[in-house]
Amino acid sequence: MAKIDTADEIVNEFPDKGYEAEKLAEENTQADLDQLQKDLRAEREAAGDESPPSPSDVPEEKAVKKYRLKDPKTSYQEVGFTLADDQEKELPENPSSFLMARIKAGFIVEVK
Repeated sequence: MAKIDTADEIVNEFPDKGYEAEKLAEENTQADLDQLQKDLRAEREAAGDESPPSPSDVPEEKAVKKYRLKDPKTSYQEVGFTLADDQEKELPENPSSFLMARIKAGFIVEVK
């Protein structure tokens, strides 16, 4: 299995960890990724959650959250995601750590 495929599996299986597939693949060897996946699964089992949620456990429709810039005179741009002026957008499927940091800092806010 390619490194990016293993990294994608880790991101999808453990979304609460905040990993980014591309970054994991760049910074780790295949052996490192395999070990990380094994360790995360063991950690999950030790916590009593022995399996990932089944598709029937996941709600089919999630509430769509849109985000905008707090100050419309600014802009935010990264590969695959741009906000400018009063534009409102959904976050990408796997938001970058930079984007999440801007949200946590309050530069990008959820539209209510």
